[in-house]
Amino acid sequence: MSNPKLRATIVVLIVGVALGVSVFAASRLFLRPMLIADAHSAAEELARRIGAGDAVEANGTLASVVRYVQFDSGGEKIADVRLSRQSPEPIPAGEGQVAGLAAVGRDLLLETPYLAEFAAASRDLMSRAPALAGLTGVLEPTARSITVPVTSGGEPNGTVNVEIDQSQALQALTRAFSVIGIVVVCLAVLAIVAVAFAVTRGRGFGHDRRAFDPRSLPRDPLTGLVTREGFRAALADLVARATAAENQVGLIIVDLQGLRAVNDVWGHAAGDQVLKTAADRLRPFAADPAALGRIAGADFALIVPSEANAHSLRPMAGRIREALEAPYQVGASSVELGSRLGVALFPINAEDADVLFRAADTALSRAKREGNGGISFFDTEMQKRMRRRSDLERDLRQALERDEFVVFYQPQLELATGRLKGHEALVRWERPGEGILSPRDFLPIAIETGLIRQLGDWVLRKACRDAATWLDVGTVSVNFCPAQFRAKNLDTSIAAILAETGLPAERLEIEVPESLFLEHDSDVMATLHRIKALGVRIAMDDFGGGYSGLASLAHFPFDKVKIDRSFVNQVTEDADVAAIVASIVA
Repeated sequence: MSNPKLRATIVVLIVGVALGVSVFAASRLFLRPMLIADAHSAAEELARRIGAGDAVEANGTLASVVRYVQFDSGGEKIADVRLSRQSPEPIPAGEGQVAGLAAVGRDLLLETPYLAEFAAASRDLMSRAPALAGLTGVLEPTARSITVPVTSGGEPNGTVNVEIDQSQALQALTRAFSVIGIVVVCLAVLAIVAVAFAVTRGRGFGHDRRAFDPRSLPRDPLTGLVTREGFRAALADLVARATAAENQVGLIIVDLQGLRAVNDVWGHAAGDQVLKTAADRLRPFAADPAALGRIAGADFALIVPSEANAHSLRPMAGRIREALEAPYQVGASSVELGSRLGVALFPINAEDADVLFRAADTALSRAKREGNGGISFFDTEMQKRMRRRSDLERDLRQALERDEFVVFYQPQLELATGRLKGHEALVRWERPGEGILSPRDFLPIAIETGLIRQLGDWVLRKACRDAATWLDVGTVSVNFCPAQFRAKNLDTSIAAILAETGLPAERLEIEVPESLFLEHDSDVMATLHRIKALGVRIAMDDFGGGYSGLASLAHFPFDKVKIDRSFVNQVTEDADVAAIVASIVA
């Protein structure tokens, strides 16, 4: 049984019923030893009172003497007294022995099946209480009376017949135990009903079914598919239902490769048409419209319902690749694009929807990096990497508060003169117990979690404050990623940090990757122009790694181009690469 919720429900049922049954049985299991123990004390009290000739009135707890009849040694009745629990009749002082026996009888915590134990306990006291030497009697298990021979001074002095009524007290005790048992069982049943109701309604399993309506999911205006946010909601809903039904869920994340080249060569309108065509090709694979979404620029995600397993997903992934890699008609041309797929299964690879999404995304990253036929399934090795990533994400959130980041400065020299022109700020993370981590280990996590803005501001402030204390007038370069430019008021934040640290704007240079310029985002371009207006220098980093043409550089507000290291590393070995670098420098 793999569903922990169902297991918990069954445990509640078993425990509840067991408690109820145990309470019902308690009147027999726990009352019996209590009665036997009280039989001993009652016998001791009887001996003491008969010996002292006391006259006592008392009402019993669980059994009451309702009548006693005393006979003399000749068998003549000399007393016949009826007692009432509510208003016991007075007992004449001269009948002390009988009064003592009646009073003790009314205190007996005895149930008729245990009268034999009472008699046995009384016989054990004969040596200690001579007055009880003749305490014998016919005690049948069903008897409701005791006939006790009474002696005085060692001589027979008649008998006493005691009638015991325990019905009212024992009925009250039984009712009390019964009520407790019924209450326990009812509470267990109510708990089970509540869990069952939560299962059917989808509550209590990480998702509120009432809040989910596929028709209200946000849609991508270009393709008509659900957006990333809507898709994550649909995924959470389906995983919740699969949890209740103990089914599996498959998730496939698809990356359509080569779309950027289409945008550069034929324009964004052609690229948009390719995306719409790709969406149409994926629709037949979706069991429900909410099961297919566009989650990023050229990334799609598909939920495969309960029949999903590794054997069925692999051929499906192959058919998806075939559909997406069929030629696209772009104007008068036919264009072929590539695709990469990452696949993960719930609950085999993940315990909830969020982890499932990360697992499929991790598998996609490996498919992009290693190929693997374009399709990668989440596996144990990825599980280890994802667990490490989860640990890094947890610690990254506290790293700034703990002052674990450091900034190193790499000098920038002018080749012709060897003169120092400035420094590039390089952030590193001194993670306790592991040492110094490079940005490739934590920056992707910071970007995904939204911590990049906070970390970026810290690095910028640290670099500006340090540069303001340098004696030379060189610049300090700080790297920015595209995610930072999507935040609002970046230029305002830069201006505030410059004012706070006292560094002149012309001594600050921000480095932006070529990919930012390729997005042709009007808001990003406007932000770059506002930063340029502050007097800050702008450098394009990793130029040549994308699809930027030299002619397009004139449209961007930058002061410097940094050639991608893939060219620089081969400049002395490859004549073609050397020619490209020479043309850029020229």
